Amino acid sequence: MRIIQRTSKGETMKKIIILLVICVSIALSQDMIVRVYACAWKDLEKVSPKYDLDIAGARANEYYDIVADQDVLMKIRGSGLAYEIIVFSINHAKEQVRADYLSYTEVNDSLQQMVQNYPSICKLDSLPIPTYQGNWIYGVKISDNVHVEEDDEPGFLVDGLHHLREWACPLVVLFFADSLLEAYGTVGNITDIIDNTELYCFPIINPDGYLYDYPSGNNWRKDREPFGGATGTDPNRNYAGCTSELEGEWGAVDNGKASHRPPSTLFVGAYANSGDETRALTLYVKSHFCNANMSYHSHGEMLMWPWGWKAEHSPDSALYNHFGNNAADLIQRLGGGYYDRGPIAITIYPVSGSSVDWFYGWSRYIG
Repeated sequence: MRIIQRTSKGETMKKIIILLVICVSIALSQDMIVRVYACAWKDLEKVSPKYDLDIAGARANEYYDIVADQDVLMKIRGSGLAYEIIVFSINHAKEQVRADYLSYTEVNDSLQQMVQNYPSICKLDSLPIPTYQGNWIYGVKISDNVHVEEDDEPGFLVDGLHHLREWACPLVVLFFADSLLEAYGTVGNITDIIDNTELYCFPIINPDGYLYDYPSGNNWRKDREPFGGATGTDPNRNYAGCTSELEGEWGAVDNGKASHRPPSTLFVGAYANSGDETRALTLYVKSHFCNANMSYHSHGEMLMWPWGWKAEHSPDSALYNHFGNNAADLIQRLGGGYYDRGPIAITIYPVSGSSVDWFYGWSRYIG
């Protein structure tokens, strides 16, 4: 005898409703990206009076993309600003593309492969100290006399992944290094650069965070060192200042530049360079002859330069404007889109303790 179990329409609808409730509950527990339309940074005060917001990217005078949980979404709704949810689940979106990116081990293997392929102009390098969890920050040095530090040649430092959830950054640095190596000896301009410049390429500045975020999709931004009952410091808020102005020093947090609350995604750390990542990078720069730095972040089409801590131009603004605008135009010509460009605080929002401000301040005023 075969027993056929029939389900009434009412029971079917009940099951569908339960399933929808479960799906909605899962969705509501996920971080999302909400595009808030605001003509100026100060408009976001309507969302958070102290600007304690996790902003993934922006388009100047148009919108800000905010990483939001349900509490932040409610504040956005209550602000009266126009908004739309552009990514309903960051974790789900990341899972769809995880295979397109590289793990910490795979990045380091790629660096090793470059050294094997081009031993005469490429050598493995590392920052001088390991991270809080004991991981080393590896990179490569590229130069025609790669095993000698030549003080008569300018140095160019390229780094990525201060914020570990920005998975695209290591690939950009690897692509940059590999493209230079492959072109050496066949492309005249590239050969000239390598023969007369020392290039230092570090794809992952924050390996502890990357090891935590990449395999599990935690959407983590900071490092992994505990402090004040919470975990993590934002490495790009942890650098010291190098100007004579107090507002440019580490820990200046007015106008939302950073936060002294340990749970915040913008936490500045216990003190300047308290994070091993920032301390390692600064020690490296101080022991090498570095004249220029390119630090990669992802989400948003922007090319920015100092200052970040104040909405004013730096003493070398004419130089930055010339080369920065030219670089942004070249990127657009190659890949399309539109790249906003200009000083950080003017182009996106004010930042305290960034690597870009520290590098510029150190190079101009101290180093």
